[in-house]
Amino acid sequence: MGCSGDVGCVLTVRDAETLSKIDRSIRIHSERYRILGSCNGLLLVALYAPDGPLKELRLWNPCIRKSLIFPVCPLRLGWITDFVWYVFGFAPRSQDFKVVGFVPDHIQGEQNGIIYFAVYTLSNQEWTVRKDPLNLPILNNYSRRGLFDSVSAAVFFRGAGHWLGKVDNHRNAFTHLVSFDFDQETLTFLELPFTCEEKGSLRFLFFLEGSLAVLGISKVSSSIWMLEQDDHKGSWTLWFSGNSSEDGYEVFELCHSKLEKVFYCESDGGYFVCGNKTYNIASGQVQPFKRYMSSHLKLEKYWENLVLFKGYGARDLRSFP
Repeated sequence: MGCSGDVGCVLTVRDAETLSKIDRSIRIHSERYRILGSCNGLLLVALYAPDGPLKELRLWNPCIRKSLIFPVCPLRLGWITDFVWYVFGFAPRSQDFKVVGFVPDHIQGEQNGIIYFAVYTLSNQEWTVRKDPLNLPILNNYSRRGLFDSVSAAVFFRGAGHWLGKVDNHRNAFTHLVSFDFDQETLTFLELPFTCEEKGSLRFLFFLEGSLAVLGISKVSSSIWMLEQDDHKGSWTLWFSGNSSEDGYEVFELCHSKLEKVFYCESDGGYFVCGNKTYNIASGQVQPFKRYMSSHLKLEKYWENLVLFKGYGARDLRSFP
């Protein structure tokens, strides 16, 4: 599913293999809405005020065109910062959708790796501020912020939200896979493989053959590492290594600057969908979408789901401005 449009937002369901339209478009008449994440057919949508601050959060089900407005995250009330990083996912054990808000502690010095967090559960429609904040001594003030730089591109997989973060403040590239388990409500780190050494190289998290994978790409080379999860710690296996192209690098550079997701389609020899273009990693060929596709395109996984249909007080899509 792609969200595009310069004025407002148009959501169109497309086939992952052919990119052809398979369902009618849905239009939101406000450019101030942004999709923060998706999970099992639901979207986490944020509405921003004209001057920039977050105004409200919604869970939205495009299948039935219903949305549910959240109460204000308690971490935003009475804190020095108004900024909260959000991750959305599903807890398999409790069979509940959850939204987690993170706020690093900026008060007690650079060596204090404390991250406060609150959890919103769909079943009771309430926020709970955890009394046991995450104490991560490996993080200093810089890396606490870098840890959440790409959280807007987080993906949900096997009961956890995953994104790429920076733990080593001496490196510009992402250094670790960061994972939040929605059942255990714990944060874990896994060091990323050495993808490519050229200056300015970029890294992206995506799905490949039913597992998580990381793409590393520069103007010279590219590589793909797949995460093997047969053991408890996880390990990386090199899946592809080859040359790159400047045209391909520029496509991914734009996605990186906007912190957008990339998708890998395994048909026709395999190609990436990145922004409004496709990239064949083997040939280095870049192809644009059809002309009517907007340059402002955000891609999310989608399937039909009836959650928010009953019992949650959800509103019709027409409640969107």
